[in-house]
Order: sequence, then C-alpha cells, then structure tokens
Amino acid sequence: MRRSRPRRGHWFVPLLIAVLGFALLIVVFNWIVMPFVVGRGRETTIPNVIGLDRFAAEESLLRAGLRLGEVRSVSNATVPPDHVVAQHPDPGQQVKAGRQVFLDVSRGGARFRVPHVEGLTLARATALLTESGFSIAGVESLRTPSLPPGQVVATRPPAGVEMSEGEGIFIQVASRVGNFPMPNLVGMSLETAQGILISQGLTLGEVKHAPSDEPAGNVLIQYPEEGMTVRDLDTVSLIVAAAPGKK
Repeated sequence: MRRSRPRRGHWFVPLLIAVLGFALLIVVFNWIVMPFVVGRGRETTIPNVIGLDRFAAEESLLRAGLRLGEVRSVSNATVPPDHVVAQHPDPGQQVKAGRQVFLDVSRGGARFRVPHVEGLTLARATALLTESGFSIAGVESLRTPSLPPGQVVATRPPAGVEMSEGEGIFIQVASRVGNFPMPNLVGMSLETAQGILISQGLTLGEVKHAPSDEPAGNVLIQYPEEGMTVRDLDTVSLIVAAAPGKK
C-alpha cells in the first residue's frame, strides 16, 4: 500500500490570507480611523506673543494649549532684549492643540562707533557707513566754499559716537551754497555779531533789548540757535543786554 505524500504548499494559502488581512487593517487604520480621530481633535487659536518677554510668551502659549518650539536669538535694535520679535506660525491661525510655536527673541542691537568719513567722496562714505552696520538717513549740503563740492565734511551724529546697529546717519557734503550750521553769537557785542552774520550771508532781523547784568549791547539770545541748520539770506533775530532799568 502506497503512502500519500503531504501536499507541498498547504501552508501558503493561510499565510497569504493573514498577510492580506494585516495589510487591510493598516489601510483602514491609516485612511479611515486616524483621519476621523485627528479631525475631531481640539483646535485652538495661536495668540499674539510678539513684544512679550520670553516667559510671558511661553505662558500665553501654554494657556492656549500650545507648546513652545525652538527659540532663536536674533539681533534687533528696536525690540528690548529677551522680548519676542517674531513667531511662527503667525498669530490668529487655527491649529490643533499641542502644536509647537517657534519664537525669535531679541538679543538687542549691536553697538558700533561711527567711523570717520571726512574727506571721502559721498559714494565711498556711504559704502563705509553701510559696511559698518549703519543706514543712511539722508545727505545734507553744507556750505563750505573752501572744500571741493561733493566732498564729505562731517556726519550727524559725528564720528566716534556709539550707536545701535541699523540706526540712520546723515552725511554732510561740501557745497558752494546750501545749508550750514548757525554760528554762536551769544556773548558777543551786537556789532561783532552783525559782522559775522554778514560774512556768513545771513540777514540781521529783529533786535530786542532786555535788562541784564551782562555788558550792555552783548547778545543774550539768538534765533536760530547755535548749530541749527540755516541757509544763505536766512534772518536771525537777537535779544541783547540793556542796562538794568532800561528797555
């Protein structure tokens, strides 16, 4: 009597069924169960934490059901150190609870000294100031007949002053005509002051007298004041000292 041999591969069909069943479970879980669960998750609105200090910002995020993500330190001259400059995602967005919010926190602005640019051309001075971390706030014509037109005379603020990164600087360039700083006349006699005004191309306007212990005829007050920007033919008003009891 011949013995029947067991059929090869009798285990293959059950194994195939098991594999297909497992794959079907994964598909159902990923495409049906998970979207349903996530879709029903609690949503929250991202609060605006820009301008808050770091710890207040983190508390605000936690109260909203969010988590603090990466915190970057960035240079910023206008926002105080340890205060939030920017946030990602932006405030007002609807997101799932537990979402991470990333913050940029100010470390303050770097401080630099204004470099010397006197004697340079406007283009070279502009490049040097920009390379030094400053912005150009404007260009002013300064009446300086003794210098070549266009040559840099000074900056405002002047060289050597310490300023924050990104602050604006005015460049003053030489010109045959244009703006120039008002000279100081206080303490001079009226005759001397008038001579200076004529030499600078300015016009003497109203002159008033006020009782004072200063020598009679000396300038007490001037307008425009010393250092203010004036132009050719601008009018200057003076108050000069009069003997006590006189007007």
